[in-house]
Amino acid sequence: MLDISYQYYKLGDSINFRRTNREARNLSQNLNDSSAVALTYWNLAGFYHSRNVEDSAYYSFHKAQKIYASLGNQYLSARVLLNMAIIQKNIQDYTGSEATTIQAISLLEPLKKPKHLYRAYNNLGIIHKELEEYDKSFSYYKIAEEYLKKADEENLLPGLWNNIGVMHKKNGQYDEAARYFDKALVFDEQLSQTDSELYAMLLDNQAHNQFKSGDIQGILPQYRKALAIRKEHKIIPGIIVNRLHLAEYFLQATDTTAAVQNAIHAKELSDQTLNAKYLLASVLFLSKATSDSSLLYAQKYIHINDSLQKRERATRNKFARIRYETAGYIAKTERLRERVKRISLIGIAGGIILILLVVIQRQRSKNKELVLIQEKNKKFEEGKEKEKHRISRELHDGVLAKLFGVTMSLDVLNNIDDARAKRKRAEGIEEIRSISEEIRLLSHELSETSLTAVDYKMLLEDFIEQQNQKETRFSLKIDPAIVWESIGDDIKVNLYRIMQEGVQNIHKHAKATKTLISFKINKGKLALIIKDNGRGFAPNNAKNGIGLKNIQNRVESLGGELEITSEDSKGSQLKISISIS
Repeated sequence: MLDISYQYYKLGDSINFRRTNREARNLSQNLNDSSAVALTYWNLAGFYHSRNVEDSAYYSFHKAQKIYASLGNQYLSARVLLNMAIIQKNIQDYTGSEATTIQAISLLEPLKKPKHLYRAYNNLGIIHKELEEYDKSFSYYKIAEEYLKKADEENLLPGLWNNIGVMHKKNGQYDEAARYFDKALVFDEQLSQTDSELYAMLLDNQAHNQFKSGDIQGILPQYRKALAIRKEHKIIPGIIVNRLHLAEYFLQATDTTAAVQNAIHAKELSDQTLNAKYLLASVLFLSKATSDSSLLYAQKYIHINDSLQKRERATRNKFARIRYETAGYIAKTERLRERVKRISLIGIAGGIILILLVVIQRQRSKNKELVLIQEKNKKFEEGKEKEKHRISRELHDGVLAKLFGVTMSLDVLNNIDDARAKRKRAEGIEEIRSISEEIRLLSHELSETSLTAVDYKMLLEDFIEQQNQKETRFSLKIDPAIVWESIGDDIKVNLYRIMQEGVQNIHKHAKATKTLISFKINKGKLALIIKDNGRGFAPNNAKNGIGLKNIQNRVESLGGELEITSEDSKGSQLKISISIS
């Protein structure tokens, strides 16, 4: 609805614009969308301003500004204030306009908005030009020029130079005025196409400045060229000014009829557009230019001037009431804001205390849990050590003793002169000795060592060395960044078994000549990679095999990831990644 209302505004369809604008505001209010409500007031103010209904425009801008201020949107609040200041200037409330402009500047300067600061200082320049304070006016215009350069909007310089030229013209400094008008006209060769309104204004002002300086040579074609452009683009205020300037020219050229005709055109257009300023100027001119109707126009001028002064006074009073209401609203808002701030601070303090209590409670719980875990681990380690020693004693004192007894018995029986029995018994004795030696070694390992005490890297190297006694050539590559002592036994044991299973599969099925086994670490992940140059296989079919199932089960138990890649006659790769961080 906002978009539709804006299109109606551009088409000049006032009835449909107001209807859709009002509907958009109602919808926005139902949604509690304050920004959208403010925008409907902004658009409505622009609509009234374009029709010179300045009191309604000011009121709508004020409504929008009040909303933006309550939302804390300083940028949009400042822009609306600037529009309000321009309206105040238009109804000759110069003091009010200056105060509002300075208020806008105070919001814009911290935000570093050079383009809008240019508009603000340009408005101050116009205000002081109207007040005939030309030095102040010029200084404000120069500040505006600096902001334009900062904003990288130098295409707007001709408009500013036009304003400076008008100020010098009003001050009687015609040479300076001519310099600025000339500079503006030559700045952009395409100005007549890019900004025809400004181009026509500069032509008209340049010609009028020449006229005021006493030189009327060649200015009539320039006046007419400016008027033709303004007629083509229906620039009504410009047409009125042009007609008044032509009226002055023809009066001096003693062509009273043409002077009066142009003044009457200006008066009629001013009446139609409710432009009181130019209506007053055209009636004043007619009162001086016509002899037969001079008194009538003079009386009309007095009447219009009185009415205009009353209306401007009433409008200024209305603006003052609106500002008073705004001040009251701001004071109320500040009180509410302070109250909200106090409540917020209390809430934040309470929240912080609550969070601290929760953190302390959780820390206490964690400390208790840690103590319990440490005690549990201690008991577990103690139990594990006791169990290891028990098994060691059982193996050494029980099994080994019994085996020794069996060995002795067999030695005695070996005296029986039976060759076959002797051979069998000798084999049995040798086997028992082998078992005895294996059990002795196992007993020794259980008694004195654990996996964490074993040089894991050496264990891996020994395993690979044993594999190189067979057909396939194995090589081992271990990342030096791996700190094996910091990795848990369950991970190391499972990786060792996975490596054994993978190597066994290569021996059985791959028919490979080379195999590389790599251990790598990266970003808290330990990877085992087994890569061969064998005949390859179909990974999906092979997953049903017992070997790969065992590997997959071990990987899943460690919370790791298994990745198998293989191509026919191009070898295979098995990659296991396990998080150790």
